[in-house]
Amino acid sequence: MAYASARLAAPVESVMTRRIVFILEGIPMSEVRVLAAQYDYNAFPIVIGDGRLVGMVTKGDILRAAQAALRDPGVWQAPVSRFMAHGVLALRPGDSLETAVDSLVESGLRSLPVIDEQSRVVGMVSRNDLMSAIAAEPAA
Repeated sequence: MAYASARLAAPVESVMTRRIVFILEGIPMSEVRVLAAQYDYNAFPIVIGDGRLVGMVTKGDILRAAQAALRDPGVWQAPVSRFMAHGVLALRPGDSLETAVDSLVESGLRSLPVIDEQSRVVGMVSRNDLMSAIAAEPAA
Protein backbone atom coordinates (compact mmCIF):
# COMPACT_ATOMS: atom_id res chain seq x y z
CA MET A 1 0.00 0.00 0.00
CA ALA A 2 2.90 2.35 0.70
CA TYR A 3 4.11 1.83 -2.87
CA ALA A 4 0.75 2.98 -4.26
CA SER A 5 0.92 6.17 -2.21
CA ALA A 6 4.51 6.77 -3.34
CA ARG A 7 3.58 6.18 -6.99
CA LEU A 8 0.69 8.66 -6.86
CA ALA A 9 3.09 11.18 -5.35
CA ALA A 10 5.21 11.00 -8.53
CA PRO A 11 5.15 14.14 -10.68
CA VAL A 12 2.87 14.50 -13.70
CA GLU A 13 5.94 14.98 -15.91
CA SER A 14 6.84 11.34 -15.26
CA VAL A 15 3.80 10.13 -17.26
CA MET A 16 2.74 13.06 -19.46
CA THR A 17 2.87 12.89 -23.22
CA ARG A 18 5.47 15.33 -24.52
CA ARG A 19 4.61 15.03 -28.22
CA ILE A 20 1.71 17.39 -28.60
CA VAL A 21 -0.33 18.63 -31.53
CA PHE A 22 -0.89 22.34 -30.95
CA ILE A 23 -3.55 24.36 -32.71
CA LEU A 24 -3.11 28.10 -33.21
CA GLU A 25 -6.14 30.06 -32.02
CA GLY A 26 -6.89 31.65 -35.41
CA ILE A 27 -7.06 28.57 -37.63
CA PRO A 28 -10.45 27.67 -39.12
CA MET A 29 -12.55 24.81 -37.80
CA SER A 30 -12.14 23.07 -41.17
CA GLU A 31 -8.44 22.57 -40.35
CA VAL A 32 -9.23 21.50 -36.78
CA ARG A 33 -11.61 18.88 -38.20
CA VAL A 34 -8.81 17.49 -40.39
CA LEU A 35 -6.33 17.42 -37.47
CA ALA A 36 -8.85 15.66 -35.24
CA ALA A 37 -9.35 12.98 -37.89
CA GLN A 38 -5.59 12.59 -38.37
CA TYR A 39 -4.69 12.42 -34.66
CA ASP A 40 -7.02 10.43 -32.45
CA TYR A 41 -6.67 12.65 -29.38
CA ASN A 42 -9.50 13.59 -27.04
CA ALA A 43 -8.52 17.25 -26.94
CA PHE A 44 -6.07 19.70 -28.45
CA PRO A 45 -4.46 22.67 -26.71
CA ILE A 46 -5.08 26.00 -28.40
CA VAL A 47 -2.09 28.32 -28.23
CA ILE A 48 -0.96 31.72 -29.38
CA GLY A 49 2.25 32.20 -31.37
CA ASP A 50 4.63 31.86 -28.41
CA GLY A 51 3.07 28.58 -27.28
CA ARG A 52 1.03 29.96 -24.38
CA LEU A 53 -2.20 28.12 -23.67
CA VAL A 54 -5.38 30.09 -24.41
CA GLY A 55 -7.93 27.27 -24.62
CA MET A 56 -8.76 23.68 -25.49
CA VAL A 57 -10.89 22.13 -28.21
CA THR A 58 -12.37 18.66 -27.78
CA LYS A 59 -14.03 16.18 -30.08
CA GLY A 60 -17.31 17.34 -28.51
CA ASP A 61 -16.56 20.92 -29.60
CA ILE A 62 -15.89 19.69 -33.14
CA LEU A 63 -19.19 17.80 -33.13
CA ARG A 64 -20.97 20.98 -32.00
CA ALA A 65 -19.39 22.77 -34.97
CA ALA A 66 -20.59 19.97 -37.28
CA GLN A 67 -24.08 20.33 -35.87
CA ALA A 68 -24.00 24.11 -36.42
CA ALA A 69 -22.65 23.56 -39.96
CA LEU A 70 -25.84 21.72 -40.87
CA ARG A 71 -27.59 25.10 -40.66
CA ASP A 72 -24.63 27.24 -41.73
CA PRO A 73 -21.78 25.60 -43.72
CA GLY A 74 -19.74 28.78 -43.17
CA VAL A 75 -19.12 27.60 -39.61
CA TRP A 76 -16.17 25.58 -40.89
CA GLN A 77 -14.42 28.86 -41.77
CA ALA A 78 -14.89 30.24 -38.24
CA PRO A 79 -11.73 30.35 -36.08
CA VAL A 80 -11.27 27.62 -33.49
CA SER A 81 -11.47 30.33 -30.82
CA ARG A 82 -15.23 30.44 -31.45
CA PHE A 83 -15.66 26.84 -30.31
CA MET A 84 -12.79 26.30 -27.86
CA ALA A 85 -13.12 26.26 -24.10
CA HIS A 86 -11.57 29.30 -22.42
CA GLY A 87 -10.25 29.41 -18.85
CA VAL A 88 -8.87 25.90 -19.12
CA LEU A 89 -7.93 23.72 -16.17
CA ALA A 90 -4.23 22.86 -16.45
CA LEU A 91 -1.56 21.01 -14.51
CA ARG A 92 2.09 21.82 -13.80
CA PRO A 93 4.91 19.32 -14.47
CA GLY A 94 5.61 18.99 -10.73
CA ASP A 95 1.99 18.34 -9.73
CA SER A 96 1.47 14.86 -8.32
CA LEU A 97 -0.29 12.06 -10.15
CA GLU A 98 -2.81 12.18 -7.32
CA THR A 99 -3.58 15.80 -8.25
CA ALA A 100 -3.95 14.77 -11.90
CA VAL A 101 -6.31 11.92 -11.01
CA ASP A 102 -8.39 14.25 -8.81
CA SER A 103 -8.51 16.91 -11.54
CA LEU A 104 -9.63 14.49 -14.26
CA VAL A 105 -12.19 12.75 -12.06
CA GLU A 106 -13.69 15.99 -10.72
CA SER A 107 -13.76 17.75 -14.09
CA GLY A 108 -14.99 14.78 -16.13
CA LEU A 109 -12.39 15.64 -18.79
CA ARG A 110 -10.35 12.99 -20.58
CA SER A 111 -7.07 14.90 -20.72
CA LEU A 112 -5.47 18.06 -19.41
CA PRO A 113 -2.64 20.24 -20.65
CA VAL A 114 0.53 20.57 -18.62
CA ILE A 115 1.97 24.10 -18.63
CA ASP A 116 5.19 25.73 -17.47
CA GLU A 117 5.59 28.98 -15.50
CA GLN A 118 4.96 31.05 -18.66
CA SER A 119 1.74 29.11 -19.45
CA ARG A 120 3.41 27.37 -22.41
CA VAL A 121 2.15 23.85 -23.04
CA VAL A 122 4.88 21.30 -22.28
CA GLY A 123 2.75 18.16 -22.25
CA MET A 124 -0.63 16.53 -21.98
CA VAL A 125 -1.79 14.01 -19.41
CA SER A 126 -4.69 11.73 -20.26
CA ARG A 127 -6.78 9.13 -18.54
CA ASN A 128 -4.73 6.52 -20.42
CA ASP A 129 -1.46 7.94 -19.05
CA LEU A 130 -2.81 7.75 -15.51
CA MET A 131 -4.34 4.30 -16.01
CA SER A 132 -0.96 3.00 -17.18
CA ALA A 133 0.68 4.40 -14.05
CA ILE A 134 -1.98 2.88 -11.81
CA ALA A 135 -1.84 -0.48 -13.60
CA ALA A 136 1.93 -0.60 -12.97
CA GLU A 137 1.32 -0.59 -9.22
CA PRO A 138 1.50 -3.95 -7.44
CA ALA A 139 -1.80 -5.17 -5.98
CA ALA A 140 -2.15 -4.55 -2.25
